[in-house]
Amino acid sequence: MIKKTILSASFIAALLLSLFATTQAEVSGTATDAKDTADATKKDTAKSGTDKAEVLESLKKILEKHLRVAPSSLKESKIPNLYEAMYGTEVVYVSADGKYFINGDMINLETRENVSNIAKQSVRKGIMEKQDNKPIVFKAKNEKHKLTVFTDIDCPYCAKLHREVPKLNEAGVTVEYLMFPRAGIHSNSYKKAVSVWCADDQQTALTKAKKREQIEEKTCENPVETQYNLGQEIGVNGTPALITKSGKLIPGYVPADRLVKILEKDDKGSNN
Repeated sequence: MIKKTILSASFIAALLLSLFATTQAEVSGTATDAKDTADATKKDTAKSGTDKAEVLESLKKILEKHLRVAPSSLKESKIPNLYEAMYGTEVVYVSADGKYFINGDMINLETRENVSNIAKQSVRKGIMEKQDNKPIVFKAKNEKHKLTVFTDIDCPYCAKLHREVPKLNEAGVTVEYLMFPRAGIHSNSYKKAVSVWCADDQQTALTKAKKREQIEEKTCENPVETQYNLGQEIGVNGTPALITKSGKLIPGYVPADRLVKILEKDDKGSNN
């Protein structure tokens, strides 16, 4: 089975390093090729009624050539003649002629919105919705909001957040846990996560494990590795990592009272 490439911030950084760590001869050759391609693109865009599909196709080829990987999506950004290229949940920008590449956030100064983050959220939401995540669920009786939490059994701030799950449930927040053993697959944290998931009573086992209490070691067919890989794919690099309905990623512990307000605002935004 071919292992899927994890497209993350570190992946993009590695691509950029690879791009700039070339010999002078390679740079010269690439610059000439890029100029030829850019000139051709300029001529195309100068033509009346040029099909934007042609520009997109040209840019895909340029990006694939320089970054070694084609973007997962490519479209015109909020700025004319600047295109938004998505690599998983990472976003970069490229000029219409393929000559300039920007790695950074786009901010709307009037609304103060981070346009880049909104693009990332949309992709992250889509990825999460397509997965059969098999979470461990602490369901609220009067459910108003759902919160997905990537957790590590041995993470102290994860344990702190877990102590507030009853309070979140009372406020109408259903908490869905996915495993993210930071030490990696087959680490002690991974084995504990598997034991929790394979327990007859997952909720009790998870609570005991987060209290540093001994739980029965168990193995079974489980989704822990899949959940860990999913976390990497959507940009999780620490725990707890909280994912809202809109796909927003909140890194780290957040007190229950504040978290409820964030979820209320997030849900309103998602319904607009």
